[in-house]
Amino acid sequence: MFQFAEFTIQGYVGKVTITGNVMRLNIGATKSWKDRETGQRNEKTKWNTVTVFENNPGFIWLKGNLKKGDLVHVRGEMENTSYDKAGETVYDVSLIADTVAVIPTGKHAGGE
Repeated sequence: MFQFAEFTIQGYVGKVTITGNVMRLNIGATKSWKDRETGQRNEKTKWNTVTVFENNPGFIWLKGNLKKGDLVHVRGEMENTSYDKAGETVYDVSLIADTVAVIPTGKHAGGE
């Protein structure tokens, strides 16, 4: 039986950080809803940090072209990690990208 833990995020890039052969993307996914009592529209953005390694297909293209504001669709694996910080064990979930697709939105048309 095949077992896996995966994630899918579609949202806008808030920040791209490249350190050597590793790229970290902060991706914001915004949820909006209408309050039933007041009728007011509400929004909440959740930010996720996704790691893209050099062996990922398209890494070189992403490194040279991906920028803040781009809409992306990312799929990958989740991995539990832990580390020691000031004598305490800190637990975290790492999001490791398998695929990163940039979705054209027309925002950067005309050379912007």
